Amino acid sequence: MLRHQQGREGEDLARQFLERQGLTFVEANFKCDIGEIDLVMRDRRCWVFVEVKYRTLDDFANILEQIRPAQCQRIRQVAQLYVIQKRLNEHLTPMRFDVVAVVDALEQLYWLEDAF
Repeated sequence: MLRHQQGREGEDLARQFLERQGLTFVEANFKCDIGEIDLVMRDRRCWVFVEVKYRTLDDFANILEQIRPAQCQRIRQVAQLYVIQKRLNEHLTPMRFDVVAVVDALEQLYWLEDAF
């Protein structure tokens, strides 16, 4: 399976999982010049920006180690642009950054709320 296709499959699984946890889907793959956010969700009044990591092997720790500080900063910047583009009040918009790791080989998902 192509890497891009695997990534989309992982995002779909993560979306379905988060919806079962009570979050509401807003948008997938929000892109701008500096980066992309895999999923934008709502958890009650909180906007949740989700980074999805898809792997075929069970190496959860390795997945989290792959999210470097520079990537966290870039995701935060993209989220700020999202808030501006969607004309949300950035001072009154609670935001959270989650990570969902999808491990295909074991058909498991790991959800790390407020990861960074």
